[in-house]
Amino acid sequence: MATNRNRRSVAALAIGTLVVAACSGDDDADRIAVETVPPTEAPPAEQTEQTADDPADDPASDPTTAPAPTDPPGDDAAGADDGLDDWTFMVYVMGDNDLEPFAVDDLLEMSRVGSTEDVNVVTLVDRHPAYFVDDDPLDNFEDTKLLVVQDGDLSQSTDVGEVNVGDPDTLADFIAGSIAEYPAERYAVVLWNHGAGWPGMGPDETDGNDILDLAEINTAFEDGLAAAGVDKVDLVGFDACLMASYEVATTMADHARFMLASEELEPGHGWNYEALQVLLDQPDATTEQLGQSIIDGFAAQAAELQQNAEITLSLLDLTGMETLEAALGGLAEPLIAQPAEAAPLLAGAQSSAMKFGANPDPSLDSYHVDLGDVLDSLSTADAVLTEPAGAARAALDQMVVAQITGPVTEGASGMSIYFPPYPDTFRQGYLFLEDVPVWPDVLQSYFSAGEAIPEAEQPDFTNADGQGDYFFDEDGLNLFGTFDLAAEGNLVEATIYYGVLDETDDSIIFIGEEPGEVSDDGSGLAGAVYDLTVLTISDGVDTDYAYLDLEIDVETETMYIDVPLWYVPPEEFDTDDPPRDVVLSLVLDFEGNIWSEVYYVISDDGTYGELDADPDGLIYPVVLNEYPDGTQEWLTLSEQGLWANLPDLEYDLEPLESGTALYAELVLFDYGGNTDSVAMFDLVP
Repeated sequence: MATNRNRRSVAALAIGTLVVAACSGDDDADRIAVETVPPTEAPPAEQTEQTADDPADDPASDPTTAPAPTDPPGDDAAGADDGLDDWTFMVYVMGDNDLEPFAVDDLLEMSRVGSTEDVNVVTLVDRHPAYFVDDDPLDNFEDTKLLVVQDGDLSQSTDVGEVNVGDPDTLADFIAGSIAEYPAERYAVVLWNHGAGWPGMGPDETDGNDILDLAEINTAFEDGLAAAGVDKVDLVGFDACLMASYEVATTMADHARFMLASEELEPGHGWNYEALQVLLDQPDATTEQLGQSIIDGFAAQAAELQQNAEITLSLLDLTGMETLEAALGGLAEPLIAQPAEAAPLLAGAQSSAMKFGANPDPSLDSYHVDLGDVLDSLSTADAVLTEPAGAARAALDQMVVAQITGPVTEGASGMSIYFPPYPDTFRQGYLFLEDVPVWPDVLQSYFSAGEAIPEAEQPDFTNADGQGDYFFDEDGLNLFGTFDLAAEGNLVEATIYYGVLDETDDSIIFIGEEPGEVSDDGSGLAGAVYDLTVLTISDGVDTDYAYLDLEIDVETETMYIDVPLWYVPPEEFDTDDPPRDVVLSLVLDFEGNIWSEVYYVISDDGTYGELDADPDGLIYPVVLNEYPDGTQEWLTLSEQGLWANLPDLEYDLEPLESGTALYAELVLFDYGGNTDSVAMFDLVP
């Protein structure tokens, strides 16, 4: 740790060909004063054993990119006289979208900690002209700025103009320029925005909704670190949804020693950057200590805002990635060698695994599942898989240095993997990923086996004319059927879909779905129960029916509900712009008390982030309409919508009125995506 030095005055920081005059202590510097607030005290998360990480390679500044530092040399923690600071913490804020207000909050959190003579916090911040933040201390700038965080204020650079943060060159230049100007013993790079896992992060709305896909993130780090003369950063962080995936981790292992990211969707508040106080208190803190502090701060803030039910955040030691890849390779061999035998086991593992970024609309589902759950299921499914699956699970556990989960996500392993259930839900772009070993081959083998299921072994209800057996009782509708046992070994799940008849055109308005049960005892029975309620959402003036995807955990007496919605901001009321896809994630107990309530907006590229809705905008609940010819579409039953003042929206599960024309369908799925169904149509008693 350097001592007896004055804080550095930055002469310049280069962002590619844009050399930005940053602020110093000069009287004419452009400063934004921010009230300093003590950091939030976070309750400790579960600790894991930590070991000191290796110091970063000595960076070499490129004189054509940024001027060399002018500080006199000082002593580091070990007493060496290398003139390097302890940490440079870089945050790439892709705030040129509807998450901009959350970005401002996070910048203010950083400013409450600031930089010191030993710790540098540097951010590149891109914003959007259409989003306005009340009482914004950053004066609601509309383009891109470099902000150097200091004690209690943000030393604001001059405007760099409108920069496309979805361009990998912009990220590469930010990394290279920051390292050149702020050489340190350790480096952290955090990417901030909507996230989607392997599809990437973004968008930058004012630059054609450009995103950074995983290949571009890889290229940016490769080029930026090479230009800086640094082999790897100590920490790469993704303050975004769904980025703690196998695909992201194996890509970033070439560029970072540790990775901090979330398996599940992240609430908009994201990380609490007051957690950087650990670096001020202990400038020579290890990467593990920094990661643990961020995890603790994130958990405390989520709990304070009552958004902690489904959180995840894990610190991964990427030096273990080669071991995990090798172990997955050993597991893949028997899975690929006998695809017909392996496919039902893989299907069972996928079906039972914890899901992240789920959505009732298959086109919007992320299909990320917990890797640990998949490995655990395979390890007990067949004796041949026990040893290789166990080895892979041990390698995964070794990588997880620290993590936090919520009550709903308890047991998440710390890393997800892309695993769509059926061939028609698989996104072909996955096959174009580079440097993602093993798993693409496993998926291709699995889907090929699904497509090869003989017709005689596909789901087939034996009920006459597709009519299900049913009755009503105190639990509601009980619908069941008998299937041909030839398909029993290939079946994955049963789902009940229920709706009401629209007498104007004889279409069915589906209002919900939930899992059913499939027997494996040779009886050939499948069934489900529907409690005859419908979800309503009200803004206090109007009330609309909504579609719900419901799962119930009897042991914990918890209900998990995903609700598809549309959102239209007020500036788009009179335009032809399509509505924004939104999913409302609700967690309730059996008494109807809400544990967690978060609205997530989904971009066209599949990236997720919390919706920051304008209260004067409109929310439209949507339902799935099926026409007499069998075609389906998501649509809204509302002409006026609901005011998008999200905290004031109220939800209720109302009983269907007696005499309502009810239609329900029980659908069986095998691992190839083949289906058969039985149905009922009757009046609600």
